Amino acid sequence: MDKMELKKPNGDVYFEAWRLSDNSCIKVNWIGIQSLETVVMGGNLVLTMLREKSCPAILNSNRELIGPWESSANYMAQKWAPSAKRLGLQYFAHVLSPGIFGRRSFDLFLQLLTTPLTVKSFEDEETADAWLFLHHSS
Repeated sequence: MDKMELKKPNGDVYFEAWRLSDNSCIKVNWIGIQSLETVVMGGNLVLTMLREKSCPAILNSNRELIGPWESSANYMAQKWAPSAKRLGLQYFAHVLSPGIFGRRSFDLFLQLLTTPLTVKSFEDEETADAWLFLHHSS
């Protein structure tokens, strides 16, 4: 499947998502500063991808994200995660953004999460990929 992008009104790409050819994982990349609106739009695109074809794993990269996303943690934990789980998601590998803001936002997401998903944070995509491969192939 081709890479899908979402753009801000000024044309800047803030979100990318694509499915691996073997459907083992959907990869997501967040770029720049995010708001609740951009997170909801990106989250909805991933849910659409899961509706089209269920997938057990997501690698959610925040390496290119700037600043916090705490304003979106409740949406991700209370609305997005339950929907994704119902659509077949089992594993969520989250690659942290550089700096303290990404860790703080992710920690808040984990505190609010009540959906039984296997979630783990990573410093880099290679380690997250390896973790997903181990879990998905077992």
